[in-house]
Amino acid sequence: MLSEINNDMFANVVKTNPEFQALLQTIIDDNKKTTSMFVHELRNPLSLLKGTLQYIEQQHPETASYKYWNQLPQLLSDMEQIMSDASLLNTCNYLHKDTTNLLTLIQNVTGSFMPQAITANIDLSLSIEPGSEEYYESYLCDSIKMKQVFSNLIKNALEAVAPGNFIHISLTYLPGDDAVPSKLSFEISDNGLPIPEDALKDIFIPFITYKKGGTGIGLALVKKVVDLHYGNICVSSGEHLTSFTVLLPL
Repeated sequence: MLSEINNDMFANVVKTNPEFQALLQTIIDDNKKTTSMFVHELRNPLSLLKGTLQYIEQQHPETASYKYWNQLPQLLSDMEQIMSDASLLNTCNYLHKDTTNLLTLIQNVTGSFMPQAITANIDLSLSIEPGSEEYYESYLCDSIKMKQVFSNLIKNALEAVAPGNFIHISLTYLPGDDAVPSKLSFEISDNGLPIPEDALKDIFIPFITYKKGGTGIGLALVKKVVDLHYGNICVSSGEHLTSFTVLLPL
């Protein structure tokens, strides 16, 4: 995973050396092809294995009573889910950037979760610092993937809170040299269950999850999309507040 320093360095290198972006894209394309081939080759024997198990059970119904037999289909389903998640991560390597009204996008995403929050008695709110609107209303990004970022973060927050808790989304910008805005800042905070300290260090690593029934893909996707936009994401969590902050370069 890229650090904030690495992302800032990449952004500057790409800005001053267009040929570097072409080289970087070639590396990404090669990696995507390799991953796609790997997943494809695994799917074939996995499908044969599932078919074989079904055939055995049909021909020998008594196998269903074996102590560990029912675990086999579940393990195969888990493998299929992991491969699907790997494919999903793989498709995130491509961005289709266009000038986007991020403010409207975030408002729409937040609004889509509002019925769920109201039903669960969660105080879901959104605020934007005065003077920040113009920087959000015209931003070059992949709007579909950015929507995934904000949706995943709000969804995770809703899963962490209990009735009576709050989730607050704050939009602002960070000043750079000569007080000129340098980054957009999207922060989502909640007072739900804190994230264990030992989980914070690898919370964005694919396939690592501390959530029951989770696959460890949601936050990995968030991190990857933010990285591809040369942005940064960080998390802090304590007894009373958990916050995820996304910074996007201007």
